[in-house]
Amino acid sequence: MLGTAVGAVAVVSLVAYGFIQVRVVQPAQPVAIVGEDEILTSEFQGRVRLAQWNLTNQYTNVQQIMRILRDDPETLSIYQSQLTNIGQQLANPLFVGSSILDLLIEEQLIQQEAARRGMEVSEAEVDNFIEESLGFFGEQETATPAAAVDGTPSPTVTPYTRELFENNLETYLTNAGAFGVDEGTLRAEARARMFRELLRADFEDQVDGTQEQVWARHILVEEEQEAKDLLERIRAGEEWGDLASEYSLDESNKEQGGDLGWFGRGRMVDAFEEAVFGAEIGEIVGPVETPFGWHLIDILGHEDRELDESSFSLAVSQALDEWIAGARETADVEILDYWVDRVPSPRIRPSG
Repeated sequence: MLGTAVGAVAVVSLVAYGFIQVRVVQPAQPVAIVGEDEILTSEFQGRVRLAQWNLTNQYTNVQQIMRILRDDPETLSIYQSQLTNIGQQLANPLFVGSSILDLLIEEQLIQQEAARRGMEVSEAEVDNFIEESLGFFGEQETATPAAAVDGTPSPTVTPYTRELFENNLETYLTNAGAFGVDEGTLRAEARARMFRELLRADFEDQVDGTQEQVWARHILVEEEQEAKDLLERIRAGEEWGDLASEYSLDESNKEQGGDLGWFGRGRMVDAFEEAVFGAEIGEIVGPVETPFGWHLIDILGHEDRELDESSFSLAVSQALDEWIAGARETADVEILDYWVDRVPSPRIRPSG
């Protein structure tokens, strides 16, 4: 009896030790250290579970779309590819964990730089961010319904009140909690996104609003000899547009003569970009080989141009990405080997 009691105590002690390790000790240990700041296991695991939850929701949404499009095989194949990709990520927790660890390191670098620039995000701002992400933009006054011609009031939209928002938020948090994602993780992720946007906005003043751009059109074919033959026909006087429409493999623009419009550096693959930016207006370049095939390229324009809103936004994002890459190279970052053992598996797996 004494031996049994001692054995029982040992088992209980081991269970208690394991519980304390997993629930108390490990969560407080860092999985990475960025400068003087630690990324704790609890933060890492919360964000991994959030990513897994988002992937599970995406998987379910794509499944629902596929059920609607079951009679459209061509479109269905596109969504099937997405479904397969999401399923592979969910089946590989280490892949998701590695991606999240990299993201957390990026976010830490961003927040450190934001602090140096005097940027702050308050709890009230986080509240507002979460509200807007769930479609709540404050109490809206409900207009008096206008009468139709026959005197019948027109239908009105149910106002999105704070009470309704609070109910939606509670449901959202409950669903997240079922996947192991607590409110603190959601707020931390929201705060990180806000700091990223603050820093990104600061880069807007550093990005030139003009850019060297080229206006070109191309004909894409599979073989070099075919491109050479088409070049001879163009030089002999045949219409570029007719040949592009008949022979080009680029379905997105062949009916427009292969017109690519204006574009700046960084938008095309290297070989294509090098060819067009080194050419003169009116010059036909090629054949130029890229991973897509062989190109004949007609240079229609080359000048510094004002960036449109989309291009400027892309340039700002590229500037931020370049800064992050440089900061990552120069930062003192230590990744603890045991992070691999701290990656949680999805608590709920999508069916199908």
